[in-house]
Amino acid sequence: MKRPFENIRIVDLTRVLAGPYSTYQLALLGADVIRVEQPGRDDFVRFGGGDAELAAAGMGPGFLAQNANKQSIAVNLKDPRGKEIVRALAAAADVLTENFRPGVMARLDLGAESLLELNPRLIYCAISGYGQDGPMAQRPAYDHVVQAVSGMMATNSDASGRPWRVGFPMIDYVAGLSAAFAISSALFQREHCGPEQKGGQIIDVAMMDAAVAIMAPAMAPYLQGITPPPRTGDKAASGSPFSGMFETTDGLLALAANAPAQGRSVAQAIGREDLIADPRFADWGGNGDYVAVVQDTLAAAFANASALEWEERLSPLGVPAGKVRGLAEIMDSDQLAARGMIHTVADPDLGRDYRVPGVGFKMAHDGAAVTAPPPRLGQNTDAVLAELGYDDDKIAELRSDNVVA
Repeated sequence: MKRPFENIRIVDLTRVLAGPYSTYQLALLGADVIRVEQPGRDDFVRFGGGDAELAAAGMGPGFLAQNANKQSIAVNLKDPRGKEIVRALAAAADVLTENFRPGVMARLDLGAESLLELNPRLIYCAISGYGQDGPMAQRPAYDHVVQAVSGMMATNSDASGRPWRVGFPMIDYVAGLSAAFAISSALFQREHCGPEQKGGQIIDVAMMDAAVAIMAPAMAPYLQGITPPPRTGDKAASGSPFSGMFETTDGLLALAANAPAQGRSVAQAIGREDLIADPRFADWGGNGDYVAVVQDTLAAAFANASALEWEERLSPLGVPAGKVRGLAEIMDSDQLAARGMIHTVADPDLGRDYRVPGVGFKMAHDGAAVTAPPPRLGQNTDAVLAELGYDDDKIAELRSDNVVA
């Protein structure tokens, strides 16, 4: 069998994070993704990061993490001949993705309607901060600003009310997953359309919408006109006194004993059955004095052993508990190795191997695979142009005129 998206060609005009991440997911699953990039240093993710050698090569760590299995062609979209190259690519593609501000592609004569006239089966996916319409549509956006505007920062705060940003660009990646899901849905829809239909589609992915979609639990009280519960910071949203973050001999332990049976297991594990014999256990979240007693008791108990010891002791009892790990620790863990979540790809040109993340699921066969390193800027320009029918002389002319690079 083939991987799910083999023989699907995607023309990817996106840059930075959300768009490239969406096409990376599809590329790992077999899609032929051609990045159309601006010549020069337009994409700061490609030329950034903490490794000077990688940055100088245009292979910044953030770029490496989401661009394996792709090709790259560098095209000047301000030149009419560059626009013709994009049209030629779109004419033969299944999908085109872009993350310009709304209206930019139309001003370049590369808007969804014109490309769908050229290729009625094209799936056109636009990714932006706030969507293609609405009063905020023209506002520029990056992840941490959308975290602020969407209410995510306010939700991610403690009792003091100080909002905190999630420590990685979460909304970029949620929007990327939304785009990959939308493109997959549109491809499925196209395959099942009737003979009188061409099956093309226009997809509008907004980072703001993606953020709202994953905040349903936090938004539920407001949507139903209910007074929202107080902010809990790093405490469990369930209100269980047997949950929280606790110091151990070697770091923090995250505990989420949210069900009464799990609370009983915790009490028994630390030798404090009196906590569950207490009549206040029946209303464990509604009595502040009882909550304080339980929390103090757990803090004293967990301080006597390591976080990993408690994790291994409580997990077999059906109690969710885990040591708070750093990224380096989890990246090298046996768990991720067993899941095949980290892929290694060799780059002979740079003389080093890269480790890159995979997709967040496994398939029994023909699933995600890394088959090629991320491309250098414009690495595949000549090959892609030749496939479009440009001869060597024409390619040389386009290079000389700085239309391609």
